[in-house]
Amino acid sequence: MSVKEILPKAIIFGLKGKKLTIEEKKVFQNINPLGFILFERNCKNFKQTKLLVQELKAIVSHKFPLVMIDQEGGRVARLKKPNWKEYPSAKFFGNKAKQNLSSAKDLVLKNAEKIGKELKKVGINVNCAPVLDVKYDYTHNVIGDRSFSSDPKIVSELGKAFCDGLKKVGIIPILKHIPGHGSSKKDSHKETPLVNTDLKLLNNKDFVPFKILNNELFAMIAHIIYKKIDSSLACESKIIIHRIIRKKIRFKGILISDDINMNSIKGSLRKKVKTILSAGCDIVLHCSGNIKEIKLIQNIIPTISKNSFMKLERFKRKFN
Repeated sequence: MSVKEILPKAIIFGLKGKKLTIEEKKVFQNINPLGFILFERNCKNFKQTKLLVQELKAIVSHKFPLVMIDQEGGRVARLKKPNWKEYPSAKFFGNKAKQNLSSAKDLVLKNAEKIGKELKKVGINVNCAPVLDVKYDYTHNVIGDRSFSSDPKIVSELGKAFCDGLKKVGIIPILKHIPGHGSSKKDSHKETPLVNTDLKLLNNKDFVPFKILNNELFAMIAHIIYKKIDSSLACESKIIIHRIIRKKIRFKGILISDDINMNSIKGSLRKKVKTILSAGCDIVLHCSGNIKEIKLIQNIIPTISKNSFMKLERFKRKFN
């Protein structure tokens, strides 16, 4: 990497609408974030979405602007009919895998390729998928059919196929939600899940898919407190990030927080940003598009580490 390389800030932002406002343009240009995340509110049709993505990429001053979206299939799909295709949920493929794992893997690969091609047409280059959470009998419906299976082997195999399908067409996957959201009985969008599962069971079940896919570029951290490991939320816990994610799971890529506007994470916005980054999370995710909040934190966001940016650079060279 060149000494003069402009490093982006360690944050991904959402935006309010289907067009960038003048204020948003100025603020985003000033901050120079790593990238942006789109939601259904931002995507009316193909032409509008493609123009918006082009504009977002043009307003940052680094060479790898990321534009993310959650396009898992099933009920979590930001690009919807009639302008985009509808894809099956992870559970659909998991059920297929019970009969024939090899056939299910092939179906997942082809499905992820199709999703990836649609994303690429509009210029989106990152998909916040697949979900690698292993399902329990009591897993909250916020995960539900987004999980491939209660069998960590099936989750691992189908998760890998999903990643491979996306990468085949040049889309970067994000593993969700490391180190595992399946053992949670609560929706982390609404409240803070407290998981009592012991480390041995987590290691033998929840962690397995993340261990097998630990060479992927991105993983998103679950907004969960694993009480048997630490009393802090995972994305704010040095113990979870360093001892569990980095050492036990051996995840080598870039860690991104889940949305810091979710009700599971407490405290002021500035405190959240500082705590998440100081714990060892590489990137903060701010989804709401609230420009007042963005302005409030713009001066405390550091640049992404050279190490993380070089990982992104190597990935882009390999797959594009």
